[in-house]
Amino acid sequence: KTPAAAAASGEERDLARIAAIKESHPGNRAVKHFDLEYYNGLSEEDKASLLAVCRSGIENEDSGMGCYAMQPSDYDRFKPFFQKVLADYHNVSEDAKHTNNWSLEGVEGLPEDGKLDLAALGLPALSMRVRVGRNLADFPLPGAMTKDDRINLEQKMCAAFEVLKGMPEYGGGYNSLTPGHADFIDEAE
Repeated sequence: KTPAAAAASGEERDLARIAAIKESHPGNRAVKHFDLEYYNGLSEEDKASLLAVCRSGIENEDSGMGCYAMQPSDYDRFKPFFQKVLADYHNVSEDAKHTNNWSLEGVEGLPEDGKLDLAALGLPALSMRVRVGRNLADFPLPGAMTKDDRINLEQKMCAAFEVLKGMPEYGGGYNSLTPGHADFIDEAE
């Protein structure tokens, strides 16, 4: 098979799988909002990129989301697709605008001073994991990262973590899942 023929057969397989998953798993947002007419209007390069964005949903039919931008520009590049998926995920209209409001005014059950001090509320100290849905501008988004990108990202972030760990108001520690890393933690730990 020529590379072009192999790519075409892979594309045909993906499109057939998307059609099947639309029927079998309607909750998979990537395939639910995959519009064949929109797809067919894309350049060959953009078609391949959109399929890469949808790869998780194609390979994991029971996924609730099933799509991940490979580059920050994908949100604009494939706006008609992402707009539908994100509106569905957040249960809002496609033209909804996000507004931040961090005010706790009017929230019932808060202490009178409005501070959420765990010790004052009689609660123990907590461990927290922060999930971040964005990346540093120097690196591609996770779906397009190489192993070297991931290692370099971790090294860059560790420098920032060291600053935070040295501050009494933050402290804490860092555990790496990268074998050979100074802060590597395995399943035994």
